[in-house]
Amino acid sequence: MGKMNPVSRAQRREAFYRRVVDFYRQAGYAPPSPQEASRALGAPPDAIRAMLNWGIERGEIVESEGLYFATDALRQLHAQLQNLTPPYKVQQVRDLTGTSRRYAHAMLTALRQLGYI
Repeated sequence: MGKMNPVSRAQRREAFYRRVVDFYRQAGYAPPSPQEASRALGAPPDAIRAMLNWGIERGEIVESEGLYFATDALRQLHAQLQNLTPPYKVQQVRDLTGTSRRYAHAMLTALRQLGYI
């Protein structure tokens, strides 16, 4: 076996990154832990975390209270919140998204971090 072509390595890393980000996009308001994503995608948890960190750097993933959300899901939630009167409450977000208080609180925190609310 010879040296791996650096372009193909970069392409494989980008493809894996896309798989991870797409997985989190599809998860919407109830994203998996890195361990759950690891099992679902068949990749080591450290590799998932590396891709999530890369997603944070690229602005496609937001970490809040130990949860990783696709930025698209948070934008969608922000759009839904426009129909409500601030200040937004955890219970409202929980009801709107069909998630738990933990997820709802983390999403509100993330929206504040992003400057949406």
